[in-house]
Order: sequence, then structure tokens, then C-alpha cells
Amino acid sequence: MKAQGFGDYLVERKVITVEQHKTALSIQNKNRLLGQIAREENYLNDLDVEKILSYMEGHPHMMFGEAAISLGYISATQLRYLLDLRTSRKVRIGEILVAQEFINEDTLHAELMNYNAKRKKLEKILVCDPSGTIGKLLESMLRKYGYDVAHAKSGLDALEAASKYKPDIIITSNVLLDMNGYELCKRLLGNPATAGIYSILLSSNLNEDIMQQAFDAGVTHFLRKPLKESELINTVIRIERSEFEKRPEKILIVDDSLGARMAIHKELFHTWSNLIMAENGEKALEIARREKPDIITMDVEMPVMGGLEACRLLKDYPETAETPVIFVTASDSHDLRLRGFEAGAVEYFSKPFSPGLLNSFIRMLCESAKIRKSEKILVVEDSDTTRHIIRYFLQKNGYNVYTAKNGQEAWEAMPKIRPDLIVLDCYMPKMDGFEFINNLKKNDEFYRIPVLMLTSSKNKLDVVRGFAEGAVDFITKPFDEAEMIARITSHLRSRKLLEELEEEKGKLKVTLKQLEDANHILERLSVMDGLTGLANRRHFDEILASEWKRAIRERHPISMLMIDIDYFKRYNDAYGHQMGDECIKKVAAKIKEQSKRSSDLAARYGGEEFALILPLTDLEGAVAVAEIMRMEVEAMGIPHLYSTIATTVTISVGFATVTPEEGISSGELVEMADKALYDAKHSGRNRVKRYNPRSGGKVNPINF
Repeated sequence: MKAQGFGDYLVERKVITVEQHKTALSIQNKNRLLGQIAREENYLNDLDVEKILSYMEGHPHMMFGEAAISLGYISATQLRYLLDLRTSRKVRIGEILVAQEFINEDTLHAELMNYNAKRKKLEKILVCDPSGTIGKLLESMLRKYGYDVAHAKSGLDALEAASKYKPDIIITSNVLLDMNGYELCKRLLGNPATAGIYSILLSSNLNEDIMQQAFDAGVTHFLRKPLKESELINTVIRIERSEFEKRPEKILIVDDSLGARMAIHKELFHTWSNLIMAENGEKALEIARREKPDIITMDVEMPVMGGLEACRLLKDYPETAETPVIFVTASDSHDLRLRGFEAGAVEYFSKPFSPGLLNSFIRMLCESAKIRKSEKILVVEDSDTTRHIIRYFLQKNGYNVYTAKNGQEAWEAMPKIRPDLIVLDCYMPKMDGFEFINNLKKNDEFYRIPVLMLTSSKNKLDVVRGFAEGAVDFITKPFDEAEMIARITSHLRSRKLLEELEEEKGKLKVTLKQLEDANHILERLSVMDGLTGLANRRHFDEILASEWKRAIRERHPISMLMIDIDYFKRYNDAYGHQMGDECIKKVAAKIKEQSKRSSDLAARYGGEEFALILPLTDLEGAVAVAEIMRMEVEAMGIPHLYSTIATTVTISVGFATVTPEEGISSGELVEMADKALYDAKHSGRNRVKRYNPRSGGKVNPINF
């Protein structure tokens, strides 16, 4: 069966339609789950969630998080945190299909059985539990999905069963009769016959100490009691995906220390499925000739036969001559490294190595083996014999080789060849190596190409001059094939890593730009009303408080306009919510046009009511803005046949202008503008009214 998700499988079986699948996918891992997590994190209560969902019904373009921010329930930072939590708790597609009543529970159960029976999966699971109760529960759950299950009650029983039953996965309780769960996993990992078994630790108390010990023992996954069937099956499926996505290369691990072999096995286990082990060089030779591994990791100092001798002997056999050998040893010295490279090693790692380092290097080595024949090497040498020998060595190792007799010939061929590396003699007619490399490093197109210089001279000044011109390495004639190939491989690898670094740097720049854009969007959403694009109520309160303090400090006037759409409820009831939203957006756009200065702020105050803060604006300026706004809304000519004052949509505006004093709150300015709006609405609507100072108030109104 082709790799496909459960939803795709149901569509293929015509259990659901393509549209139903799309609907389920749009719901999956989005609004419902986000609301649930927000409740669990105490950001929202049930009533808050209901209000947000209700708001979203009238605003179908909005996601849950955007709606929650627009309504002022959560901040942008809180939304980012909730989105992180949501990623790790994705709702299964089957649960959504049932919730949407696209299928019933019986159909879901039957199709899951069929789907799991057909898909590629690991088959054998060993359950280790002293009580037997959990074991029976696990067996009943797993057998429904087509797994073969065996039981063990103690750690020793599990070790014996693992050798005979050969399970793909072991699920063990942390507390056993004779040992704990991670001790069992450690013993399994220490046995080459059982080292490849995936382990799931089952515990009701997964604290940091237990998890750390379990990780050190090689535990790969965890489950918390009480156990849920969906969590169990999801964990098993994750293991299966990681297993089936492993790389196919065969790797031989050679070390006389079991602990060292296990450390390397743990480093490589999640990436490669075919790991073989040997305890000394003699055994490694026997296994390597029989199994033909793609890569060998080897200790240097071992009994029976050491790593250096084994590496040299590997090069004598045709079936292993080209197998890369990586030395991994605690014995680290410059002399030992040279001897290792002379023996044919491609790299040298000191114990203990940083996690991920050996894995990354081997992965890169595997990739380079696939693409090495695409790499081009230019050999520039005036001696025919030397040139042909180098060409033979390089072609034997899979490289595309081009040759030139001198620097002039090589330079003329550069635009056509575009080599990945250059092997260059120092002294040649027409243009010597020093002049060639000097020209190369001045060229914007070729300056990054690594150059290895060849010379028969013992003069150290040539070496110094070569490095000064830009060479990356020197090889003295007569040269050794293994040394030359090792150096070339190393520098090509460095160049590839540099190119990858540049590529990742470019990707990082793009990602950072995307993150910046996303942060700007989130910041904008946190202060913006989702429907109108105006400031939301929370941002309005923040800006008003700030401008009020500035007005007190600088003793300048500030004006507040409150705006209401006339008879909007009648409009909404008659024309519908969608037309009502369009009306609100058009009126909001006209209000925003009057927010001309950077300090002005237009906000949606609630429903069909708006506010406009005008700092440094006296009464005459405020009344002019209000009247222009009123006329422009009326001039839009939005039909409103249910208004008793006009046949189009109109607004009423109330405003107040004050010069604030210490001890007076900005809320009083809002109250004054609101009272003026009340006067405008109760004196006929579609008009502008200013606050009447005779109605009282502690602030000093500016009069006409």
C-alpha cells in the first residue's frame, strides 16, 4: 500500500468525500484544540471561548487566535506560546470526522482496523509489566491494530524473551520485580542481538530525573499512566515512521569496549537501521569482507589486532579497499593522527565526541559517496608522468579529472571546466603555480576554489609563499595516493560544508525575515480590530492614557470624538450580518481618513461605535473633523431604507475638547464625548454635538 494518511485512505475507499476531508483538515489542530489548550493554561474560561467562537461565526476569515487577540483576551506572546503547545498535540483526523458526523464510531473503528492491517508496520511488541493487568490492557489495544504481543513480568524474563521472540518494540513499566525499566533498556542496548529494539517507558511519574536516566539508558519514547489508546497507537506509529525512514547504508562499529560500541550505536541508531559490531581488528576484517559495509568506525588501540593494522589490511582487499574508515579513539596525538591517515582513515574523532557530530559526519560521507563523481578536479602539472599518475589515482577514486600542462592553459580552460578543486604544481613554464593562484584569488568567480600545491622542492619558502598566495594545502613529491586522496576529500568536504553554510545562511535570512514579518503581524493583530483594521479597545485605552499624560505635561488641548452609526440594529436585522459587517468597514474607513497625523488614533469602541483621539486639537479643529466625517459618510450613499431620518447610512458624532489638569482622569474626557454623542442621537441623529460644559465636569472645556 502506498504511504498515505488515514484521511487520504478514507477518501480512496470512498468512506468520505474530498470536501469532507478538506473540512476535517481545516479543523484539525486549529481552532478547537487551541481553545482547549488556552483553557488548560488558564488564559481563557469557557465563557471566553464561547464568545470568541461566536465572534468567529460573524467573521469567517479569522482564526481562533486572531479573534482572541482582536477581542483583547490574549496577547500576541500568549498566542505564540499556545501555538507551540498545539503543535505537539495534534487532533487525530478520525476524531474530527466523528465530531463532524461525517462518519460514526463504528465506521471509524472498522476502517482503522482495515487501515492498520494494510499499512507497513512493525509487527512484534513485547510488554513487560509485573502486575499483568496493564499487560492485558496493552495487548487488547495493540491486537486491534494487527500487532503480535508477548508478555514478560520481570526484567530477566524480558531479556530472555527479547532474545527468543525478537520484538521490534518493548513497552516496559518503570517499576519491575527485579530491576527498573531503564535498567532493562540499558541491558537490551548492551547486547548486539537486542540493541536495535525500540523502547517505550511506561510510568505514572515521569519526572526529570527518571527521564534523564531513561534517555541515558537508550529509552526512545515515553507514555504516562493512566494510558490512553490513542496515545499508545500514535507513539507506535511514530516509531514505525522513524524506522522506515532510516538510511540504508551498512555501518560496522569496531571497538574492544562494549560501552564505546554502545555509545556509537546510540549515536547512529536513529539514522541507520543496519549497524554491525566487532570487538577487535581481526574480527572487523572478517565481518567487513563478508558484509561489505559502507562505512567503518574503528578504535585505534585494541587487543588481537589494532585499528591501524586493520585499516591497512582493509585496503589490500578489493571488496573493502574503498570503504571509508573513521577512527574513534581516546588516544589523541598529532603523530597518531598522521599514522591513521597514512593507514587510510578518512577522519579522526576523539572520545568522548559531542552528540550529533559523528552522526552528521557519516551522513555527509554517505551523501558525498553518491555525488562524488559529479565533482570536478583540475590537475595542472608540466610533467606528463606525474600528471598521468595523479589523473589515474583520482579517476580510480571516482572523480571527474581535467588536466593542463601549465598555468596559462589551465587559466584559459577555467570558464569551461569550473572545477571544484585544483591540484597545482609550483614551477611550470608560461605561468607558474604562484602566478596562477594569485590570478585565481583576484577573480570574483573562482576565488573560493580550493587549491592544493604540488612541489618536489624541500624549500620551506615555497610552502610559505604558496599559503600566502592562497593555497589551502601542500603535497610534496613523491606523494602517497592515500594521503593525496584523503587531503582532496577533506578539502572538497570543507568546500561543500562552506557552500551548505552559505545556503543555510541564506535560508536563515529568509526565515528571520519571515519571523519578523510574522511578529509584526502578531503585534499588529494584538492592537487591531479584526474587522475594521482600526485600533481595538485595549489599544485605544493605552494610547488615550499616554496622550492624556502628554497633554497634562505640555498643557495643550486634546479632543475626543465618539461616533455611532444611526439605526444600525435595524440595518443589521434587515440586511443581514454580512452586509452589516461591510457597512461597519466602510464607515470605519471614512473615520480612519480623518486620522491624518501620526498621533491621531481611530478605534473601534464596540459594535457600531467608534472613537477618534485628536491630540493637540482645539475645539474648532475638532468640530471641523467631525463635520467632514459626518458628511463623507452620508455622501457614500449606502442604502438604509429602515432609517427614519434618511434613505442612506448616517452617523451621529459627539465630541469634547479639554485642556487636562493634574488629578483628572482621561475617562472623564470619554464620558464628556459620550454625553455629547447621546445629545446628538436624541436631538435627531445625523449631526455633530459638542459637550455642553453646563452639564458639569471637573475638566476645563474650551468654549467657542
